[in-house]
Amino acid sequence: MKIKSFLGGFDKNFSYLIWCNKTKYAAIIDPAVEPIKILEYIEGNQLVLTKILITHSHYDHIKYLDDYLFKYPNIQICCFEEAAKLYKNNNLKGLVDNEVIALGEILIIVLYTPGHYYDSICFWIKNENCIFTGDTIFVGRTGRTKSKTSDISKLYESVYKKILTLPDKTEIYPGHHYGHIPTITIKKNKEISDFFQCNSLNEFIEVMKNFESNR
Repeated sequence: MKIKSFLGGFDKNFSYLIWCNKTKYAAIIDPAVEPIKILEYIEGNQLVLTKILITHSHYDHIKYLDDYLFKYPNIQICCFEEAAKLYKNNNLKGLVDNEVIALGEILIIVLYTPGHYYDSICFWIKNENCIFTGDTIFVGRTGRTKSKTSDISKLYESVYKKILTLPDKTEIYPGHHYGHIPTITIKKNKEISDFFQCNSLNEFIEVMKNFESNR
């Protein structure tokens, strides 16, 4: 598997282009970044774009979805099942927790991780030791819980009962470049941040309060 990141969009957003080495089948994770360079890269490397994977439906993460649909009207859009009604596409796939989807020979495990937003999901590629976390986890902190359907207790469960239980060597590819480096392992993120050293929900709430008060 290959991964190429593109930085831009509304607020240091990442769009990720991933593809299968053997089949050349490719997917975009979050159409958040201006697509011209991405499309040029796809065409220049003779990739076959078959899917758009959406971590959650905040506008900045789907801003350029229509551009891709214009160029690839039959592309499959993959998002959490409860958000599927937001996307007008005949080839839409609503995803559920622990579902496995294929991209060529790559197997992608869907993890439902609500908290930052009601439809937040992560894409875990176990065999490649990487996870695409959207706004659930960044380098050095979690996502915020300021949206109408945010829930800090659900975010705590998503972070501590799901993501942080994955192998420590798993590389986190976040939805924004908010840290001192673009990606980080789960192990290193635990070491550097209070967000990932909590022993209870109450501790997590206090860490979030301190973060918000110092923004």
